[in-house]
Amino acid sequence: MMLSHQSMAQTEQPETPVAISQAEMVDELSKEAIRQGVATSETEAEEKIEEALEPEVPVDSMLMLEQQQNAGSGLGEFTPIEFDDLEDLPVQTIDQNMANEIYQVAEQAKQEAQNYRNTQTSETVVADISQQELLEINQAPVNVDQLMQSIQADSQIIVQNNEAGLTLPEVPGQLVAEDDKRPNLFKRLFYKIRPPRQIMTARVPRISADVVIINGQGVAQSNGMLNRKDVPEGHLNLRNNVKAKLSSFTQESFGDFNSALPQLRTLSRQAAQAVGYYNAQFRFEKLSDSRVRVFVTPNEPVLISSQNIEFTGEGAEQPQFQVISLLPEQEEGDIFNHGNYEKTKTRITTAANNNGYFDSFWRLHDVKIAQPQNTADVNLRFETGERYKLGNVEFRMSDPEKEFPLDRDVLESLVTWTDGADYTFWRVNSLANNLTNSRYFNYTLVDAIRPDPLDKELELAPDIQSLIEEQKRSEDQAATMPPARSVSSSQEVTQNVVDEDQFAGTRDQENANLRTLRVEQQSKENEQDRLKIQAREEKKIPVIVTLNADRLNSAEVGLGYGTDTDIRLRGQYRRAIVNKRGHSFDANIELSGIRQSIDGRYNIPYHHPLNDYVSIVGGYEREEREGVAQGEGLLIESAVLGADRIIKNPLGNWQRTFGARYRLDRLTQDGSVDFNQIPEAFRFNTEDEQQSLLVGYEVSRTESDRRVNPTKGFKQTYKIELGSEALLSDADMAIVNAGWRFIYSLGENADHQFVGRADAGYIFTEDFAKVPYNLRYFTGGDQSIRGFDYKSLSPEIDGFKVGGQALGVASLEYNYQFKEGWRAAVFADAGNAYNKEFSNPTEYGAGVGVRWASPIGPIRIDVATGLSDDNYPIRLHFFIGSQL
Repeated sequence: MMLSHQSMAQTEQPETPVAISQAEMVDELSKEAIRQGVATSETEAEEKIEEALEPEVPVDSMLMLEQQQNAGSGLGEFTPIEFDDLEDLPVQTIDQNMANEIYQVAEQAKQEAQNYRNTQTSETVVADISQQELLEINQAPVNVDQLMQSIQADSQIIVQNNEAGLTLPEVPGQLVAEDDKRPNLFKRLFYKIRPPRQIMTARVPRISADVVIINGQGVAQSNGMLNRKDVPEGHLNLRNNVKAKLSSFTQESFGDFNSALPQLRTLSRQAAQAVGYYNAQFRFEKLSDSRVRVFVTPNEPVLISSQNIEFTGEGAEQPQFQVISLLPEQEEGDIFNHGNYEKTKTRITTAANNNGYFDSFWRLHDVKIAQPQNTADVNLRFETGERYKLGNVEFRMSDPEKEFPLDRDVLESLVTWTDGADYTFWRVNSLANNLTNSRYFNYTLVDAIRPDPLDKELELAPDIQSLIEEQKRSEDQAATMPPARSVSSSQEVTQNVVDEDQFAGTRDQENANLRTLRVEQQSKENEQDRLKIQAREEKKIPVIVTLNADRLNSAEVGLGYGTDTDIRLRGQYRRAIVNKRGHSFDANIELSGIRQSIDGRYNIPYHHPLNDYVSIVGGYEREEREGVAQGEGLLIESAVLGADRIIKNPLGNWQRTFGARYRLDRLTQDGSVDFNQIPEAFRFNTEDEQQSLLVGYEVSRTESDRRVNPTKGFKQTYKIELGSEALLSDADMAIVNAGWRFIYSLGENADHQFVGRADAGYIFTEDFAKVPYNLRYFTGGDQSIRGFDYKSLSPEIDGFKVGGQALGVASLEYNYQFKEGWRAAVFADAGNAYNKEFSNPTEYGAGVGVRWASPIGPIRIDVATGLSDDNYPIRLHFFIGSQL
């Protein structure tokens, strides 16, 4: 099951296998390597794969045999030594200093052992075992599974704790109770309206560890030295894993240091073995009641001497599996790491599940670690089985009594495959994303009924197989033995049973709704079992989609503030489904001190509800602009009506928009100015109303690592609009605009972030004075040059702001994350709306701000000043929304 997220829709035909060349195979493997995260670029992936595909030099077995024969020919014949001849062997003298040192160390160890015994409590006397108990023990069968686990633990083959070898998150030294943490400002305001319901629980205080690595020369490498690039990666992993493992030890247990030492040593040994150091030695030093220092001598790590990753079955040659054998998590010669070993296994099972190999199973997954050779042999054998197909989608309503709100063909247009296509997880996930992004439904549930995994026995080594056979023989012997005699009594045992019918309320009828829910749940479970069996028999995965459209109407309200706009109120209304053809309607309203607007959009699916649809738009806007001239303001009223066709291409991420829009502006001057003093570009054609009919085309593309609060991304937009005096426009003109946005983060947890944007535009016309005033360029405000009022910057003629014929604005911002989700920002903006000659000066603004990564997107509060203005105006800007 899955709930849907991002948008992707592409109907594809079932694949047919074709022969591919060596270059095409390398290309497929490169793409799969990037998809699985083992390479960051195509160049890196191709280099790794080509290196892995290079043929190995064949071994000349005849030459090796001749070398062995020649090497053995020069040796003399081996003759045994007689017992009597031992007396004639030379006597080796013993170094007395060495002997004294050995005796001294032995005596010291004996004294330490005696002191340790003196501190222990008296031993508990255990009674001798009886003959009956001895007989039961001798007759008990051998538990081979437990014996195997014991053998593996004794030989240190498998580390039970932190077997994955992952570095656990560091626990801060000063831990406080959860209820002592002070929530942020927004949460405190929210909690005043609705108090939190979670139970406040205190965390158990734990210790922190300082790990010091003693290298081969006896030199200690402290935490700071371990961050240097010349320190082996294995030592870094060892230090981090030991530190994280010990940080899970409680301060209460650490109070008695002598009693805690065995546990600390065990935890450290487990952490070291998890990253390949099976012979590490540890020495502990207590620094305080909550801090310990560990001196670690790594000694020689376990290296991978051989690694065999083998695939069999129908999918053995698929790139999803081949890239794992070519680019595993660890190579021969690397330090064996249990975490990387488990990652390789996880990659294999994930590739099988994501690509429809539901009959797959492990033939063998085995690691043999040899001591004292310090070698590891890795063997992974995986059977892929047959690949499953995808069947048709069955749509259901969450309430079976309700009819579908959309026609069947509209729902099927959201499905990303045809019947019989190869199963892939991305196809099922794309359907879930399409259903959510369509915004038709309150919730959707996509359930791909997959068969249960196959449970088959692993291939075993001969010694393990003999143990299993021995266990079976013991079980057979135990089954043939006569049962033990049991003591019985002829005395009848009686018990009084209470009649529950005598109690009030016991015979009340069970709640009808509860019975109904139980029946429905049992029916679903039975259907799930039936469909799983059907999927395994037909090798085809059934997909069931459950829809809910109980609330088709939705409304949102937002509040904002800006120095130039004062308080802003925004509202939105949406009707998700207008009719069964998938039409929808949106309306927006905005109210502020200087601007009031209302607009609506009616959406009609054309070829696809998400990727190809038509929008009919219309709206009214009223805007007051102060200071367009000395002592004069301007009131602009605009009515807009138009239509757009939006086409999205999910493969290239490019969105195309074809549109036509008619605009009628009415301008009213506020103030008395001599008409002769008004420049020609400000006279608005001596008419109170201006009109334009623009036909346009726009392309845009957005790439980001996440939809909400991205840490990396790039957006580009290009647009052209054309108008003609012969077709409801006051001027012949072509308006060209382009915009770019980027976000780039680096450092641990993306703490350092750079945000930039740039906008450029130009109006091509022979008579700029005829261009409607509201189509000209103005800058200033939270989306252009901060520190200046909204649309307050433009070319001026005799003190009148006539608007620009060209636009050029750029911004650069640096953010630092000082707390999870919170960033401090410093920024600079530059640019202006320019005249045709670009003769008016460039304006500059700078400031600081705070960003909060909220669940709905970043919330930004900025304080900026206009550096190029002699008065240095200070403005407060508040904005909610993505920076891309």
